[in-house]
Amino acid sequence: MTTKQMTPASTPASSPRLGRALFYIHQQTRLITQPIIRAKLGQLISAGDAMGYAVTLKDHKILTGSMAIEFAAQAGIGQQRLMTEILPKLEEADLIAYTLDLATASLKTIEEFVGLSGRIIDQAMKVTEKYGPTDVEFAVLHCTELASWAPLTMDQHAEQLHNRGFNDTVIEEAMKLTLAAAVNQRVRSSELGEYVIYNPNVWSAHHMSIAAFLKGLPPAERDSLLGLCEQAANSPGLVLNSYGSFQPGMLSSARKVGLVQAATVKSSVASGQQTYVFSPMLESEDDKLQTTEVLHHRKMFVAHILYGHEKAIAGRGRILDPRVLVRTLLRKGSVGPASNIASDYHMLEANGVVAVRPSDEDPGRAYLDLVKKEIVEGGLGWIESSYGNGTGTGADLSTLNPPSIWTSPEADRKNLPDTGAAMEIAESTILRLREARKEAASAARYDTP
Repeated sequence: MTTKQMTPASTPASSPRLGRALFYIHQQTRLITQPIIRAKLGQLISAGDAMGYAVTLKDHKILTGSMAIEFAAQAGIGQQRLMTEILPKLEEADLIAYTLDLATASLKTIEEFVGLSGRIIDQAMKVTEKYGPTDVEFAVLHCTELASWAPLTMDQHAEQLHNRGFNDTVIEEAMKLTLAAAVNQRVRSSELGEYVIYNPNVWSAHHMSIAAFLKGLPPAERDSLLGLCEQAANSPGLVLNSYGSFQPGMLSSARKVGLVQAATVKSSVASGQQTYVFSPMLESEDDKLQTTEVLHHRKMFVAHILYGHEKAIAGRGRILDPRVLVRTLLRKGSVGPASNIASDYHMLEANGVVAVRPSDEDPGRAYLDLVKKEIVEGGLGWIESSYGNGTGTGADLSTLNPPSIWTSPEADRKNLPDTGAAMEIAESTILRLREARKEAASAARYDTP
């Protein structure tokens, strides 16, 4: 049974943070295979699908019906569901307007307003309300948001949810669902003698740098983790083998608990795959974006460009400076033409980051057009952080073989084993984070006039 009841007004959770929690759930539920878990989270999954589709449409302004249907197919949304559910909900939330061909009852055009009235994380809750989540699903949102902000014991977590207006039965089921969906995790604390519940994205919500926080850990863990996290923050998008000086177990454990994020890409043309390492985004930085990086679009863009850069060198083609390519794309709004653009950039195209435009003058070749400027600008900043600000050389796009398979940080965490080292890191760092947040809260109270 669904309900229109919204969050109690006294809740400390803001709508933007709940909107970001919806995207955390959206990213994680793609990995859920148990039908009953998907059913119990059905309205949240649908709202996440709708918002993910809306983000894809952003910055395209007006799309033809065939374009909109193809974007939906790339997102796993069938045409009937698009017409009967997704589009009506997005229109109700004032994110799009669409027209139908009256003669055929088919989709004619979509005009998107995504981002015009606020950030994506603000608009996410408007769409979620249209789906009428159950009380348990609302509690799942709050449970996810709370765990991504502060690691708490199970009892403390439940108490916070109770203070937000949820009853014990709803809280118990919601907490179980977040753990079953793996959007939240728990670790047994030998010091506290009970479980601590946390979200792997807790590090992205913390406003102090991870490196600064880790200085307070015991030396045995601190030295290795500190250097590892500093490298991920200072040089986003470095390949995994750039971390060869760190113990493999330590790196895997840091990936498992979310201290760093790893994304893997694989090309359909060139053999092999490559994994890139990033630092979790800070919530304060994400608040400045129109499109939240919870969707990993900047990571996906950077991985595409850097993978092509590496393969161009390995293939003895003309050396590609990734900075030149991205700067040209931003400055001119387009790069090309090249023969491989039409077939090798479909993941970025499917997510609406760029558009592929066939060349009229040169059949078989195509241009890469800029769509989401914010994503590409952010990607350039990351690339420059890792590779410097030199002018570099030109780019021969024909040497690029971008990837066709993408493994998200969520899938990376799921695929890594639960090692003892990971649990030790989780326990020590999470308990230290709890203490750091308690100290910050105490200081704030004492500073209050």
